[in-house]
Formats: sequence, structure tokens, C-alpha cells
Amino acid sequence: MKQYDWKIIYTKYEGVLKRAIHLLSKEAGALIIREPNVYRLHVLPCEKEGADITKNAFLLGCYNDSPTIQKYVKEEEIPEKGFLIKVIKNPNDEEGRLVILTARSEQEVFYAVVSFLDDYIPNNSPYHGSNRMPDLLFDSPLLERTYTETPENQTRSIFTWGHVINDYRLYIDNMARMKYNQLIMWNNCLPLNINEVIDYAHSYGIQVILGYTWGWLDGSGSKVKDISDKRLDELKESIIAEYERDYLSTNCDGIYFQSFTESRSDNVAGRSIAEAVTKLVNMTANELYKKYPNLYLQFGLHATSVNNRLDEIAKIDPRIDIIWEDCGEFPFSYDTFVSSEENYQETLLFVEKLLNLRGGKGVGFLFKGVMMQDWKKFVYQRGPFVLGENAESIKLHDRQIRANAWRIYSSAWIKNGDRALEMMQFINKNKVQEVNIGLAGTLDGGIYLPMALCSKMFRNSNGDFNEILLKTTRMSCISYD
Repeated sequence: MKQYDWKIIYTKYEGVLKRAIHLLSKEAGALIIREPNVYRLHVLPCEKEGADITKNAFLLGCYNDSPTIQKYVKEEEIPEKGFLIKVIKNPNDEEGRLVILTARSEQEVFYAVVSFLDDYIPNNSPYHGSNRMPDLLFDSPLLERTYTETPENQTRSIFTWGHVINDYRLYIDNMARMKYNQLIMWNNCLPLNINEVIDYAHSYGIQVILGYTWGWLDGSGSKVKDISDKRLDELKESIIAEYERDYLSTNCDGIYFQSFTESRSDNVAGRSIAEAVTKLVNMTANELYKKYPNLYLQFGLHATSVNNRLDEIAKIDPRIDIIWEDCGEFPFSYDTFVSSEENYQETLLFVEKLLNLRGGKGVGFLFKGVMMQDWKKFVYQRGPFVLGENAESIKLHDRQIRANAWRIYSSAWIKNGDRALEMMQFINKNKVQEVNIGLAGTLDGGIYLPMALCSKMFRNSNGDFNEILLKTTRMSCISYD
């Protein structure tokens, strides 16, 4: 018989905790507040800290803000930067249960809710034969469990073009569900509703870094053919002007830029790309920092054109984070398979150099090998636009057209995802300082297996790939269409 006597007890209804309450109410409520084929309409009560606990309750909030949680949890049980899930008997009722979802920060409390929904529920649901039945979970007292998680990487990002996002709210909902906490969004033209998008991301504690070109292409959309000192000076002036015209007034958390490094060659018209781009970036950033000393900058750097001139790249202003892409074999390539073991080992050695460059400060990496755009059919934005408010028919069209591709990507990650885990473990073992680990891809239309696998690896790479795969495929939020 369904236990309808659950309630949520929370510390405050604002900020990221508000999102946590909404998610728990929606997802746990789906398993609690309705009886199949019976028109009896229950709700899942949400009551403030200090409310009576009669039998079953979720206790949700930051540890220091909740005397109730402090009654059942010792402070040392909570990881310094992680969260705690603790399912215990209600001391006042042998059949009752308390589900404690707590941490030292609101962001980690939200992630505790996510892990209760996506880890505890699927892995502790009743089962018959091979069939797990989460719909029956709340028919009897929950199994007592204690679970903690600490992130190995504090910043876990998604890089995407903005105009591919059909529903920005759902996109950001999916990001938060996967514990990504930074959105790097590139646009040719700044969306009209960019501040609304940023505000929505901030409500989940997700940073938004806006991307635009620092000499990535020339004005005609072609590769840059002139990197003379005169041209670099012109680029500097236009970059600063664009920032002040379009980006300064936004509430973004920083600027991401790419320059003329997306090339298989190491020079343009005989001049070293590494030397020229270092000069452009440093002199442009220096001018910006004079006016805006708190500006956060990320340099999206393609390794293919500078891999033999890291001595030049080491001179990049240390206040700028470098986000590396195209570093070699999978998971840095679009191809989801390792072409050769020799190339993979060379990639590991190259990554180790990048981890130590500039004393290990301000380094990040972009994984690839997931659904992006069809570059053969790619078109640039023709002007400012409304981001992520597209019609349902467009959402359905794009979801259907991507479905077969996602199946192929998913099968490839089932086969080859262990190499991505190996790379993630290598990065975590050899990093000197914090690393921004990101994925270039799209969450539009759903949460697909490769995106979810990466989210688990980025958060914590300990363990066996098959075990991570098993836990990921059990998650109810994964899309398989």
C-alpha cells in the first residue's frame, strides 16, 4: 500500500534550494501522491524547518541552517565540498523513514537531491527477476543507506552554440540535473533575451560564460589570412569595442573567446600562430583589465596549431584561463573511437604538458565525441534573435532528426567510454591545480547517455567504467528515443 504520509521539510525557499525543493517535489511526488487508477488527489506537503515529523519526511537544507538535521547527522559526516544522503529510521516510528539531504552549500544540497532521485531510487527499488520497479519504492519503508559524494573537479562545463538551443529552460534544467555548473555559450550575435537566460541559469547556481570571436574568422566568414602587427592592433580595438557595446551590460559571469588557432598549420603567411595569438590575447586582455579588473576571461585554444610552441602559449596572461580542445585522440576528437594506441599514449603525454603549463594554473579541457551540429549544413546567425523560445514543432523536428545519431553515439560510448574515463582519471591524477573539465555538445531535446556518462566521470572518476555505465543507464531521466 502506498505510503502517502511523506512530507518535505526545508530550511528556506529561495535560491538554489528553491530549485531543489521543486525537483524533489516533482520527481518524488510522481512516486508518492497518486494511486494507480484511483481518483484520489494527494499532495506532497512542503513545510518549514521545525515542522512536526509524524512518520516519513525528507529533510532538505544546508547543515548549519537546520537544527533538525543536526539532531541526526554529525558535522564530520558531511564532506567539506560534497553532500550527504542518509536514509534512517524515524526514532519515533519504527516503520517511518527520514531521508536527509544535506551539505555545506546550497549547490551541493541540490546535487544531493539529484543523486537521491538518480542513484538511490533506481538502485534500491524493489525488483522481481531482472525488473526493478521504482513505482513500488514507497509502498514500504525505504532501505537505510548512507551515501556521500565529493566532486573531483569544482567546475564542470558545457560548451555549446546558443542558437541550437530550442528550449533554454529545459536545457538548463538538464544541465543542473547532470551536475554541470558552467555554461559556455557561443553566439555570432548576442540574443535579445540573454539576461533572462542567464538569470535562469543563476537560479541553479550555474555560471554563464558568453563567447565571441577574437579574430576567429575574418569579416567575410573565412579563415584569417593576415596576422600582421597592424591587423592585430585592429583586432584588439574591435574586440574591446564589441565587449563594451554588447557584453558589458549583461549579467554574464565572464567572456570566452576563440582566435585564429583552429588550424592544422602552425603559421599564417609565415608567422607563428602561437606567437601572434599570444601577442593579440595579452595586449587585448591588458587593455580590458585596466578598465574592468574583475573581468573573467577564458581562451578557447585549439591545440592543433600551437602544440609545438607551448613555450609561447606559456606567456599568456596568467589571469586568463585556457580551455584546450582538439588535444589529440578521443575523447578530444569528434571520432568516438581511438584510432591507435600509440596516438592515445601521445595524447596522454601532451595533456600532461598542458596540466603543467603556467604552473598548472587556469587550465581546462573540452571533451568531444557527442552530438554537435552538422558542419556540412551549418549556417551562421544573421542577426540578434530570441534564444531558446522555439515552437513545439521545431523542438519535435530537431529531436526526431537527432534521434538516430544519438543511438549511434550512445553505442560508441558504451563500447569506448572507458577510454574517456581513463583520460579523466589521468587528468585528476596529474593536475597541479583545479581543472575546468567540459564537454562540447548539446543537451537540447533530452539527456542522452554520453552526456550523462561524462557528467558522472567529471564529477567523480573513481571506479570501474562498467559500474558507472550501469548506474547511468538506470537513471530515469536518460532519453533513449
